Amino acid sequence: MKKCLAIALFLIFDFCILMHPVSAQAPIDNKSIPESVKKNFADKFPSVQNPIWTQPSPGFLETNFVFEKHYIEVMFSTFGDWVSTDTKLKVEEFPASATAYLASNISGGKITGYFKSETMKGIGFYAEVKESGKIFTYTFDADGNFLSKVEEEE
Repeated sequence: MKKCLAIALFLIFDFCILMHPVSAQAPIDNKSIPESVKKNFADKFPSVQNPIWTQPSPGFLETNFVFEKHYIEVMFSTFGDWVSTDTKLKVEEFPASATAYLASNISGGKITGYFKSETMKGIGFYAEVKESGKIFTYTFDADGNFLSKVEEEE
């Protein structure tokens, strides 16, 4: 019985980590979030209520949520300035030229996610790929043209 309970708890914990990657970071009390961040977030995402914020690094606040069947991660500076929005995409929403590039350049690799990244500089796309036990990020411009391949630290 104890063994079954331990396995069930492990599976629940593992599922929570997979579904909410920032869960390792403690949420920040909503009262501690600067009003400028709250206002700018509400202006940008009016239908999202009561976001849960974390602080991935000094000077930045981050929240993630599901909207219209997409996992979205948004970052603001602690001064209230929007920094970025990353949206997880379905493969059919990813630029065709980027998909073709990946298909011909990742032999033996497995794509673990497709994303659209929006910043003040514009829109770009990236894919996370697991190759030979390592994770790589392939980045593409707004038109789906390959820009770079970077190995991620685990």
